[in-house]
Amino acid sequence: MTATLSWTNARRIALRAQGMGRARRMALPSAAVSRRALRATLERTHFLQIDSVNIFERAHHLPVFTRTGSWDTAALERASRPGRSRLVKEALAHEATFATEHVHDLLDFRRRAAATRDWGRIREAAASSPDLFARILAACDELGPVSAAALSRHLGDTERGEGWGWRRTASQWTVEYLFRAGILDCVGRNSQFERLYVPVPGAFQRLDELAAFDPSSPTAPHDRQDRTSHEQLMALAARSSGIAEPASLADYFRLRLRDARPAIEQLLTSGEVTEVQVEHPAGRRTMLLHRDAPAPTPLRTAALVSPFDPIVFHRPRLERLFDVDYRIGIYTPAAKRTSGYYSLLFLLGDVFPARVDLKADRTRGTLEVRGVFREELPHLPTRQRPADEAVVAALAVELRRAATWQGLERIEVDAASGDRELSAALAAHTEAASERGDAAASHASA
Repeated sequence: MTATLSWTNARRIALRAQGMGRARRMALPSAAVSRRALRATLERTHFLQIDSVNIFERAHHLPVFTRTGSWDTAALERASRPGRSRLVKEALAHEATFATEHVHDLLDFRRRAAATRDWGRIREAAASSPDLFARILAACDELGPVSAAALSRHLGDTERGEGWGWRRTASQWTVEYLFRAGILDCVGRNSQFERLYVPVPGAFQRLDELAAFDPSSPTAPHDRQDRTSHEQLMALAARSSGIAEPASLADYFRLRLRDARPAIEQLLTSGEVTEVQVEHPAGRRTMLLHRDAPAPTPLRTAALVSPFDPIVFHRPRLERLFDVDYRIGIYTPAAKRTSGYYSLLFLLGDVFPARVDLKADRTRGTLEVRGVFREELPHLPTRQRPADEAVVAALAVELRRAATWQGLERIEVDAASGDRELSAALAAHTEAASERGDAAASHASA
């Protein structure tokens, strides 16, 4: 008989499987504690999706903050460097990510596919310079870690073509290809957030193998190896999700659903996941529950969540499991944005009652709240919705945590933006808290 779960319990399982529900720090901890926080987050997520936008904080730094509170983000930079203490490598695990070394290894099929799929076009582009690949590897060896732009300048390659957008030189495109093909390793980022590359061990041998590749001839079969990788990736996704639909499991590591289905069937056969029915106001939904899924105990947590956090990055899952329809505003003209530029979701318990558009103005030492937006939550019963007063009080504490983490002294709320009633209430609450803090400081110094 198929088990039945409430919608509330399904949400709680999903959140606890991702490491939510623990106490979170306000003050910035030591380097050692920060590394442990990073490791604990990676044990749940297996990767951190990379994003360059830092209007508040870059997306790959937020999942650790969401789960553990303040931490020293330099721990991630150190953890990506080669050596015995390395924890992550850049890989195309979801999108561009800092992935655990285990996941990086499992994704070798993706690097092999990129190497052969893109080889023809790259080889044609390099036809006018037959030694381009060897020169790039030699230059990386000599200069590395080095960015593609710096390497291009070193080689005297400055022709970027015409048009707009991703206008790169031939050597920059080739460096991107060599990274995707697993011949170059990314070992950090520079101040412009450009990848820094070095050749992987055996890079010249792998390049020779590619040079001998004939796209018209049969290739060596990798079907069994790929199936094994898919099975292990889906097992990781299922454990990290706790409860999910097949499409969400496939999306976790960006597998095509048709490639993920055999692995999911294997998980069902082995009993690692079982089908359950989740009660929902729109009708029952069949989902897959991991055998080690955490208990659906209530969560007493309030946290800001990046739109690229594994909790929410599969938008259909976010909508079906959490009742939130999220579209990022960064690519939308300002006049047409409905919920800010780069709004973070605000989690309270097992519900996302609001999102908040933040900007860290480091020159003024101020965390700007450019709008608070109430989530519609169209299917959630009224009795399960947090009252505005509770949302404001919890969000104010979380914003103080975020400001402290970022080294910002003040919080400034635009009361006339977003949902004005909610924004105005937060502005009043924040101002009152600031006045109490100033009064306490004056009393202590008297």
